[in-house]
Amino acid sequence: MDAENRIELLEIPEIRLVGLSVTSSFKGHLPERVEAMKQEFYKRKGEIPNVIHPERYISPSFSSEVLFTYLICMEVEDLSEVPEGMIGFTIPPHRYAKTKSTGDPYQVIHDYLNTNGLQNDNRALALEIYYFDKPVWPDEAEVLIPLK
Repeated sequence: MDAENRIELLEIPEIRLVGLSVTSSFKGHLPERVEAMKQEFYKRKGEIPNVIHPERYISPSFSSEVLFTYLICMEVEDLSEVPEGMIGFTIPPHRYAKTKSTGDPYQVIHDYLNTNGLQNDNRALALEIYYFDKPVWPDEAEVLIPLK
């Protein structure tokens, strides 16, 4: 495995997030809806109080066989103040496989899991971490897939 596709296994403690979300069907998925939500998030991110890492945002996602939900959030110290129209929630502690890749990071991680007898926890949220100064998919995104 080359350095670009290196997998790191790590434990992440509970994290609290506040942000925006969009849900769509796989068949009717419109990428422009995600882009519009991202633009609204950029305009409104200053409304989110108690931000821990102002230099980055986290995009959790989950899917079923028919629906896909994508969020753009800031990590916060607590959920005491959630701006109108945003969602605040807590992700419990999880073990993750993490990579950064110019190819498909999800495929890189799934190949690693399959090779090493590990399984994705498909009931938990996958995470993408982006830095505001380089929000480039996939080259600059850190992708974390939860493990069983």
